[in-house]
Amino acid sequence: MYINSINYFRGISIIFIVFGHCMYLVDFKYNSILGYTIQNLTQGGTSFFVFISGFLFHHIFYKNFKFKEFMIKKTKYVLVPYLILSTIPIVYLLTKICISGILSSNTLSLRYDELLAFPVFRHYLTGVGKSFAGYWYIPFIMIVFAMSPLFVRFIKLKLKTSIVITLFLLICSVFIHKSLEGIEYNMFSVFQNVFYFSPIYLFGIISSENKNILYSKIKGKEFYILSIAFSLAIFQAYIGEFGNYHKDPFTFGGIDLMIIQKILLCLFFMIFLNRFENYKLRFLEIIAANSFGVFFTHGIVIWVTGILKWKLDFSFTSNSFIIYCMVSSLVFFVSLIITLFIKRILPNYSRYLVGS
Repeated sequence: MYINSINYFRGISIIFIVFGHCMYLVDFKYNSILGYTIQNLTQGGTSFFVFISGFLFHHIFYKNFKFKEFMIKKTKYVLVPYLILSTIPIVYLLTKICISGILSSNTLSLRYDELLAFPVFRHYLTGVGKSFAGYWYIPFIMIVFAMSPLFVRFIKLKLKTSIVITLFLLICSVFIHKSLEGIEYNMFSVFQNVFYFSPIYLFGIISSENKNILYSKIKGKEFYILSIAFSLAIFQAYIGEFGNYHKDPFTFGGIDLMIIQKILLCLFFMIFLNRFENYKLRFLEIIAANSFGVFFTHGIVIWVTGILKWKLDFSFTSNSFIIYCMVSSLVFFVSLIITLFIKRILPNYSRYLVGS
């Protein structure tokens, strides 16, 4: 059965993700407890995608699960677009090395060594560094998809056992945190992220299994859950923590409150949006239907905009919330328009190019 509310949640999630990635494009930083609280609530939207993915794995795929068919489909519509689009920044970086070598003829041998040392495999495995925002998600989620037989066995467990396993992994995630990003990102980081996000994926599965119970027991009380999430975000801001937590897996960096807060928000949106199950919210339907396309293209839009900023020596007015919202909205709608355009001109191939 098609669940409108989860589809609407997917549309809301991609808005969170795009706006979260645009902060650094416009040199925007929150500089108050209230601002940091908003940042803690709005960043980390990837957790919503992970929850939805776990929810839909049980709701759509589990009943007649066939691993080979499942992986072929995910490879065609998730991995292939990623490999195609990830090649763009890799070719760009390699071309920069070649051009700089040609312009500096006395260092040709050095450039040749640099080309040979260029970590192409690592770029693909880790999401091409920070070139395209959010692309680290694809290698991570493909490993999660490959673990599907384990999730099938998880679903067959008794509910109490499932909850205990999920809580145990959540405690581990609270201490392990997300992997480091940028130049510190290495080929093992993807496995750290698999471990970190696994309780959210499992929570999505449990929520799907018990959705009717959750809807009946929590409906009307979801704002209590939202208030707890707000309280956690405020506490994070108060102690000077804002945004996602990142560190090496086996060093202590405190307790990651973001993952707990995001699980609470997942539950809130799941219950809250259920009241719109029988409503046709056309705008959210369009966004949800093209969410993966927006995901794949928004990183390119941000990347190109960043290059143009650098080439033209242009900068936005720093720390302007209005400009941040305007630029984020522009990036979002340009990404959506690009996705719709590709779907229009290449209806039979768009899913291979942008996943939508």
